[in-house]
Amino acid sequence: MNRKKRGHRIGAPVFRKIVFVITVLCITLLLIPIQVLIIEGKENNEAIYIGASDFTLQWEHSVEKEEWEEFFVLNDSGILLTHTRFKTFGAGVPSDAGTNSFIKNGWVYMTGINRVIGNSLYFRTGNTTKHRITVDGQSDKLKANSSYHVTVKQLNLIKALLYKIQVR
Repeated sequence: MNRKKRGHRIGAPVFRKIVFVITVLCITLLLIPIQVLIIEGKENNEAIYIGASDFTLQWEHSVEKEEWEEFFVLNDSGILLTHTRFKTFGAGVPSDAGTNSFIKNGWVYMTGINRVIGNSLYFRTGNTTKHRITVDGQSDKLKANSSYHVTVKQLNLIKALLYKIQVR
């Protein structure tokens, strides 16, 4: 009987050490900052994407009636416009945006733009522009004639998860 008690006493410190290491690891993981993309609409409709690395905005040009798409990457500087593509090259389109322009599959591409936007981007949809935003492969239609605010933040996992729960 003493042997069992002694064995139990020897196993208890090992178990405590394992629990301690797992607890410290979990707390550390929950406190490490991660990148979060927040999309807020005029009517407080919000979406939050934890760990997103890029997004695109797509719309139909109000005059040309052709599709446009802008590609954004999220990095330490915040939001970075990397390239754009559109169907027609018309009035108001800069001829010198980016480092390379080419046509592929009916689209005019302007790459190498790399314009730092910062931590927030404001934009407005039109009545007939059919705006969409795509994050992590998920595309959502945006409400017509509305204002939107896209923000990149560094939040710890606890805050990001609580924020996500509030948004739903």
